[in-house]
Formats: sequence, C-alpha cells, structure tokens
Amino acid sequence: MLDDTAIERWSRQILLTEVGGRGQERLGATRVTIAGEGPVAEFAATLVAAAGPAVAREVGRPGLVTATVGGATVSAAGGRVVTLVGRPCLRCAPDALVPRDEDDPAIAQALGALVAGEALRAALGLATEGRLHVVDPARGLFEARTVPPTGGCAACAGGS
Repeated sequence: MLDDTAIERWSRQILLTEVGGRGQERLGATRVTIAGEGPVAEFAATLVAAAGPAVAREVGRPGLVTATVGGATVSAAGGRVVTLVGRPCLRCAPDALVPRDEDDPAIAQALGALVAGEALRAALGLATEGRLHVVDPARGLFEARTVPPTGGCAACAGGS
C-alpha cells in the first residue's frame, strides 16, 4: 500500500489511467535488471528507477543494452529498440539488433528513454506483444511496428 510520501512522489504517474494506485504499487514491487554500459544503459536505469522499480545493473555485451522485467526483454542497439514478450527471443527476432556504441548523446538519451518506457510498460503488464522501434535521425525517421510471436528457437523454446 502506498503511504503519503509515495503518493506525493508519484502523484503524476498515479493520475495516469495506465498506472493508477495499483500500477504504482506494482512498479514499486518490480525489479528491472539493466545489462549494458554507457549512456543508453545509464539513462534507462535512471528513468526506470525514478518511476519506482528497483533497478539492478549488470555488465552486458558492448553496444547492447538489455532491460529484463518479468518475462519481457527490452534491448537497444544500433538505433533500434526491440521489446520481446514471450517469443521470440533476441536470437530468433526477425530484425536482429546490431550492437554499436551510440556516440551522439541525444540519440543515446532517446534510446535510453525508449528502453525505460518499454520496460515500464512490461512492468505494468501493458506490453502484450513484441515491438520494434527504429530511430534514424539522419533521415528524420522514427518507426514502430509489431514483432509477431514465433515458434521460437532452441534458446527460447527449449529446443522446439
């Protein structure tokens, strides 16, 4: 149950119909693991923690940031953010992520914000299907599309 201090701290989130009091309690009981180094991981971890979940940090592959919450994984690399709920996993996702360092601070923050937003959607139970976001500032492009479930691969389906 939220006390007066928590209600005051997260009052703007609680007012959102997608969050509410129960959602904020759920966020407070959630643990999000963020693997990765650099500005994308740092910004994502800061934003997730500010929303209420406990954040655990882990070292990850260079150029790849991954947030894990419950059965969902959110990963960012190469100007893309992919949310995977259930199947597929990163190995069998149709648009593989290509790790690379994000040198532009604005792009790193945009990707970090997308990772945090998608991780929070998963924590609230709002992420029911996979999603791929593509950010291409050189072309002025921001695109989001659904990632359909697959039959899985050996990594995510136990060998099926």
